[in-house]
Amino acid sequence: MRCSSLKRLQEQNEERWQFHALAIMDGMVRSPKDPQQVILLLHGLNERGRRIYRKLLPYLPEDALIIAPNAPFPLPRQKENRMVMGYSWYFYDKFERNYYLNQDMARSWLNELLKQKNPDKLPLTIIGFSQGGYLAPLLGSDIPETKLVIGLGCEFRSQLITHTLKFPLIGLHGKLDTIITHESSHREAEGLRSKGIVCQWQLIEDAAHEITPSMGHKIKEILEAYGNRSL
Repeated sequence: MRCSSLKRLQEQNEERWQFHALAIMDGMVRSPKDPQQVILLLHGLNERGRRIYRKLLPYLPEDALIIAPNAPFPLPRQKENRMVMGYSWYFYDKFERNYYLNQDMARSWLNELLKQKNPDKLPLTIIGFSQGGYLAPLLGSDIPETKLVIGLGCEFRSQLITHTLKFPLIGLHGKLDTIITHESSHREAEGLRSKGIVCQWQLIEDAAHEITPSMGHKIKEILEAYGNRSL
């Protein structure tokens, strides 16, 4: 009897509740005197905005307002005698292939952030690394000012992008990446192209799952090439 009761408890489904809660986000910002565009940087899993900001800032245009927020969900870890904080945009179980918490909350909060920081509706470029790269095109589809999305070391999930995008996607992926293979990343890009979505994809020979100077130079080239056309 006890075993059957426990089994029924284990099989009982959880309910889900949704609230409009107060959100607080921290992050890095570079504000030029007269910005002509906005660049939003989305970091990888268990990282901070400061990390992607520091790595990419030398390659970004001087006339851009740069915003690199921390994701909303803290991932604390102990290091010697102190706590170190990384952050996550969402929670995905790769073994069960299921989201515990999807991208919706992060998308909502980032929308609010951009309304505050970009009241003049300047053209927006979103650059995301790894987990931030998965999020980038989904967020971009929410924001009319989005002109370009660049994903670094990520897959653009073709099953999540179900409608035509009004901006191009560009994927840059390290050939030495063992966390997210370049084969799977390229396959997803091909899937998007088969749907009629503008998606370019480039292999970076000397990069693993990281943001390297060669990636930074490639981003600089892309932004300069797209500058006159989309910004």
